Amino acid sequence: MSMINGMLGYMIAHKDWLLLGCFSVDAINTMISFPLIMWNGPKWVLKSTEPDAKEKIEDAQEAKKVVDLSDTERKSFEVLWEIFGICYEGYFGFTISTLICLFQVPETRPIFAYSLFALYLYKAKAFFTTFKTDNKQGKTKLMTILYFYWPCYGGYCLLHLIEKYLS
Repeated sequence: MSMINGMLGYMIAHKDWLLLGCFSVDAINTMISFPLIMWNGPKWVLKSTEPDAKEKIEDAQEAKKVVDLSDTERKSFEVLWEIFGICYEGYFGFTISTLICLFQVPETRPIFAYSLFALYLYKAKAFFTTFKTDNKQGKTKLMTILYFYWPCYGGYCLLHLIEKYLS
């Protein structure tokens, strides 16, 4: 039993590396993806999110199942793209400020960890309900969430809860 307690104590003492390592990967991803998304525009984003997307779909039945890239030329889509750009710029700023806080203000780590774990729970839900996972890119993104982000953020949260329970 003392060996298990020792292992648990070690994991609790080093839990911050789960959060710091994982969020650093997240931050690097955001620092790369934000400029790419803003530079390449909405068609590129749709095509990278939905590899089966096509230009100018005429068949009404196919239009219900396949993303039409020509929709990006509609005024309503342009307005939504501008709103998306503002939101993503805010997310970019949030990511940078969070990264600074995680390293400079350690007492903020649990708050960020719980919110990030909730975010990745929602991202997984989006893959199960909205995005396609029958292609290589979709599967890779989902597996990254399930086998990297969940264990890191969720592991940190679990270890934090155990630490609070034991203290």
